[in-house]
Amino acid sequence: MNRDRDDRHQARVWTLLLVACGVASFALLGLRPLFNPDEGRYAEIPAEMLASGDFTVPHLNGVAYLEKPPLQYWLTALTLATFGHNEFAARLVTAASALLALWFVYLLGRRAWNAERGLAAAAMTASMLLYVFLGQLVTLDMLLSCLLTIATTAFCLAQLDRDGAPARTRRWMLVCWAAMAAATLTKGLIGIVLPGGALVLYTALQRDRTAWRHLHLGAGLALYALLVLPWILLVERAHPGALDFLVVREHFQRYLTRMHDRYRPWWYFAEILAAGSLPWLPQVLRALAGGWRAAAPRGQFDVGRLLWVSAAFTLVFFSLSDSKLPPYIVPVLPLLALLGAGEGADGALDLRLAAALQALLGAALGVAIVVAGGLSLVGDPAWTFATLRPWLVAVAALLLVGGAAGLRLQRHDFGAGRQLVAATGFVVALTLIAGGATAIAGRYSAKPLLAAAGPLAAGAPVYTVETFDWTLPFYLQHAVVPVAWRGELDYGLSADPAAGLATLAEFEARWRDAGAAYALVPHATAARLRGDGIAMRVLAQDFDNVFVSRR
Repeated sequence: MNRDRDDRHQARVWTLLLVACGVASFALLGLRPLFNPDEGRYAEIPAEMLASGDFTVPHLNGVAYLEKPPLQYWLTALTLATFGHNEFAARLVTAASALLALWFVYLLGRRAWNAERGLAAAAMTASMLLYVFLGQLVTLDMLLSCLLTIATTAFCLAQLDRDGAPARTRRWMLVCWAAMAAATLTKGLIGIVLPGGALVLYTALQRDRTAWRHLHLGAGLALYALLVLPWILLVERAHPGALDFLVVREHFQRYLTRMHDRYRPWWYFAEILAAGSLPWLPQVLRALAGGWRAAAPRGQFDVGRLLWVSAAFTLVFFSLSDSKLPPYIVPVLPLLALLGAGEGADGALDLRLAAALQALLGAALGVAIVVAGGLSLVGDPAWTFATLRPWLVAVAALLLVGGAAGLRLQRHDFGAGRQLVAATGFVVALTLIAGGATAIAGRYSAKPLLAAAGPLAAGAPVYTVETFDWTLPFYLQHAVVPVAWRGELDYGLSADPAAGLATLAEFEARWRDAGAAYALVPHATAARLRGDGIAMRVLAQDFDNVFVSRR
């Protein structure tokens, strides 16, 4: 009886913690301006969809932008239309995706183990550093992670019921296929490659060929095609060559070459996983080290092995690529949380290590702040450190106090200790992204620069000279004119050269003949232009650029 009462109490506390995480996450979405580069890109594209009415061919800064499929753009266009042209609406899809994935983590944890483990795994995921960060930023990676989590958990739920509830198995498999289709419409073929590759490897390891007989392959492929093919056919019809660019260049060339200068060594994601999974690094390491072991006889479905194979395959797949970015491994975090959420002697040891690690990191950060304060920093580093120091001090204190308290509490109450570690991890991550990032927003967003510049003349062109600020079109609510810069707009500018100026000489001629006009210019370029006799009045500036007017 006491055990049942304790279980209900733990469930209530985990539920309250998850609700608090969700409320805090949504409440802070509109607190800070959009950051370069991704937030500017992925907020502006849906804004242009709304303005133009073209929901087939994504456009960025007025030119075609086909690097990614459109699902998140469509969803964000809906939130912008509902809540207005603002940061909260731009980030809402990301935050909602992070929360939705937690629900599926809980569902699988409850079905495969028990409700306590499901809730604990959801809370562990919600408090991981990288997961909190990506849940607060406008990127495509959190929606992709959510959809891959749904696909994996739905597959597991289907296979767990395959012997006793065929109708439920069919429903869950259709959810799995729909999630893979939605993931494909978010970031391309990765939406089916990762789940498909994991299934092949799991089958080889577990000899569970029965899983293939319960894929509902005919209905699943039909559903997948019904959801994915219409946009593919429409975009190729509206913009011939789009499919070749999206598949060949943005999938195979991006994966196999260093075309976007995103090369990192093969072990790069080990560092990202170690930092991104905090405070649950001990649990994640144990899950990776031991999750492959069989918990079910060969030929029967083994949910733990499937989760481990999915996580390991994702890590290896992206580690072999020549293009690496930290958000790529977010999909492994919910899977490893489910594997690492166990209790028992191993769980108690891992919790002690996690709490001790929090306290140690807090002490180390405190020492680092003192040491950095004694250095003779100047310019940008000095400003950045001075601006971030109050937030870093707060984070150091939270880590030290929360970790020490969790270490002490877990000795006599494992559940409460784990909840305190989770709460500390979430608050620390949210403090960094909502507090620290807001403090240095002027370094990474055009919004403060435009505010300092004051009102601009209506209809006047705005140039970006030898640079490009991705947040500028969103805050201006119209396209800008890139000068001697192409970057990721190269594809669109090749199709519409008039949308930009190829050389600095063209800009100088255009500027001299202009009436009211504005330009964002790097400091060094501005000095060169002044040397050429170009008249510019400085309206605002930051460490990188000046914002100038023609008059």
